[in-house]
This record gives sequence, structure tokens and C-alpha cells, in this order.
Amino acid sequence: MRRLVIRWRLLGLALSCVAVCAAVRADASLHALWELHGKHNTVYILGSIHVLRPTDYPLAPAILNAYSNAKSIFMEVNLQEIDPQRMQMELLASARLPEGKTLPSIMGKERYERAGVLAREVGVDIGIFDAFAPWFVAEAISQLQLQQLGFQPKSGVEMFFLEHARSDAKPVAGLETVHDQIALFDALSMDEQADYLLSSLKEAHDLPKEVDDMVHAWRRGDTVWFADQLKSEFGRDPDLYESLLVARNRKWVPKIEALLNDDKNYLVIVGTGHLVGQGSVIELLGKDGIIATQR
Repeated sequence: MRRLVIRWRLLGLALSCVAVCAAVRADASLHALWELHGKHNTVYILGSIHVLRPTDYPLAPAILNAYSNAKSIFMEVNLQEIDPQRMQMELLASARLPEGKTLPSIMGKERYERAGVLAREVGVDIGIFDAFAPWFVAEAISQLQLQQLGFQPKSGVEMFFLEHARSDAKPVAGLETVHDQIALFDALSMDEQADYLLSSLKEAHDLPKEVDDMVHAWRRGDTVWFADQLKSEFGRDPDLYESLLVARNRKWVPKIEALLNDDKNYLVIVGTGHLVGQGSVIELLGKDGIIATQR
């Protein structure tokens, strides 16, 4: 499950009183959607899944209504500003190992051979990735699996609303940049990356059930399910939890709070894991006295 946690920025369970009240109410009538109220406006915060299947649509009316009521959209990254070709080049440049280094030399003989066996079980020759960092190999193999299961980036929540925002001429902005997101993986030590790759491959056979469970939990606004998954995984690695999720949440919260001083409504879309668990956006807002109501 860890690779899903990292990929979709999911996240220990120590919710604030407000967040706990919202979580225990999670049922079919709720969604991964929260509502904040300023003096003159409403800010909606939607938890997303970055890749979905076309069959996962349509979205719930409450989510579509939040978009309709918003005059402007915020996402983790402003996808309108991204040049796909340039981003791909930057990603590959960041993922490529320095001259003289290879995946086998980084991982060591035992771990590399084990990774090779596990990769073959899902139909991948790990040797084609020998020039790349372990984090990139884990992502590439998992993306191949997701595509085989029918998940498509163009069907993700962000892309869905980006297309609508373009059609409706609604402004789109980002809470961080692509460079910030790539740097998250660059900051991991090679040993941490090697362990991440192995854990991803060990869980490969469970991926179909895991993603189905995740989508179902997301559709019913089941914050308890997400919090339990995150507690199970990141309880073993608090430093990774801090760097990938909590530190970013702390940077985002002042930007979200500033939106409450405006007179127009906003829709903020971030990975669902940023909205549950200890140090979540919802918890941090609660500590600042801002009530977020789950819808």
C-alpha cells in the first residue's frame, strides 16, 4: 500500500475534534469534500485521486456543485502552466543516475536480484531501468500496472476539472510547483529509494484490490479508511510522512486561509491523504480556529 500512499499523497490518526466528528460520520452521503466559510465567501477543499478510470464517473452532485459555485480553482500544481515535453525531460533528467552509477550498484546484488524476480512476476524486465533511480523505477512500473487496470491520468480528478475550468474560463492556480514535487523524491536517500522500490514490487499482486478499495473509500468520503491506511504505513517511517505530506500541508495552509479573506468562492483540489490524519490540512486549519465541515 505504501506506493499508493505516496503516489496519491494519502497519509497515524490524531485528528482534531472537528476532523474526528467529520470522520465518524463518513457514510454514503459524504464525500472527500470539505467546506470552509469566510466572512464573505466559501472555500471548498476536495480530496482527489490523481488517476481514475473513465468508469469512475460521473462525480457526485455535491462535488460538481462545489465546482459550479467556485469562481477560481487551486490545485497542488497549476497544470495549465505545464509544458508536458519540458516536464518529461526534467523528470527524466532528475531520475537518471549520475555517470558511473547503475541501479544494480545502488541496490546491491541481493536486493537487485530480488527486485528483478518480483518485476518479472508482473511482466517487467527491470534491466531496462538500470540507468534510473529506484524511486523512478517504482513509479514507472506501478504506472504501467495502473494503465493495465484502466486508470488514466487524463481521467484523474484534476484533469477533469482543469478541462472544465478551461471551458468555463475559470482561473487556475497552484499551491506548489512541479519542481517542488520532483524534489521530494530527490531528497530521499538511495537506500530509502531502494527499499521503496522493493516494497512496491512486493505489493504488486495486491494492486487491483488496493486501488478498488481506495476508490470506493474515496467515493463514500470514508476518512476513517484513509486514516487507518496511512497510520499503518507511515507509522514505520515518520520522517517520510513528515517530508511528503505534513511539511507541504504547513506550507499550503496559510495560502488556503488567505482565500477566506476574499469575496469570491474557491475550490482547492489536493490529494486526499493531505486531508486526513495527524498534521493534515484539516487538522492544521482546526488548530487555527477554522472549522472545516465534511460534505
